[in-house]
Amino acid sequence: MSRMIRKGLDTLGKALRETGQALDRAGLEALGTEKHKELWSRHRQVSNLFDQRPRVASNAFVAPSATVVGEVELWDKVSIWYGAVIRGDRNSVKIGNCTNVQDHAVITTVPTLDTGFPAKVDIGHMVTIGHGATITSATIQDKALIGIGSVVSEGALVETGAQLAAGSVVPPGRRIPAGELWGGNPVKFIRKLEDEEVVANVTAAEAYHALARTHENEFQPFGAAYLDAEKAKLSE
Repeated sequence: MSRMIRKGLDTLGKALRETGQALDRAGLEALGTEKHKELWSRHRQVSNLFDQRPRVASNAFVAPSATVVGEVELWDKVSIWYGAVIRGDRNSVKIGNCTNVQDHAVITTVPTLDTGFPAKVDIGHMVTIGHGATITSATIQDKALIGIGSVVSEGALVETGAQLAAGSVVPPGRRIPAGELWGGNPVKFIRKLEDEEVVANVTAAEAYHALARTHENEFQPFGAAYLDAEKAKLSE
């Protein structure tokens, strides 16, 4: 089936669903009820994009206000926090085991890079992506830490156990060597990290996984909120 036909069917299905929802609301209003004024959020944390479907491990946590779209892989124990956006719409995104993407971080891609570097996003295991950070078509290796508000540009490589200070800007194609601390705009070498500091990156990742379990207990799995809505309607 061609991509054009799939796109057409997707558009038709969306139109039919929206029409059904509109008719349901109109009917309830005609009956004088306000059941259609639901308190549940209609936000979809995990969404397909035509034939591109996210693959999310069963023990990964995606916060209710986060967005994961398109060709995205979330491995075991990954946590995607409130307001974070991961877009696999123009290229693929892979996030490894026990990695956390904190609040309002943005991970996106470009279709291709003239430099020949991979245009996908490849994030390793035990990585921490700080609040408000932006990553575009870059590679982040295991146990790295991306500081709050940092920008990692197209084709950049952050090697194993490296750290970026808060507010760092990594230019396109720049390599951050393993076990080093860099910071600034543009980033500059600050110092070598001690072994204990690299271990602390792993400890932080594990702590965020434990915290995600606490938050997950307060929410239904993504896509299941309608079950509570249906129960409420039946009880009335």
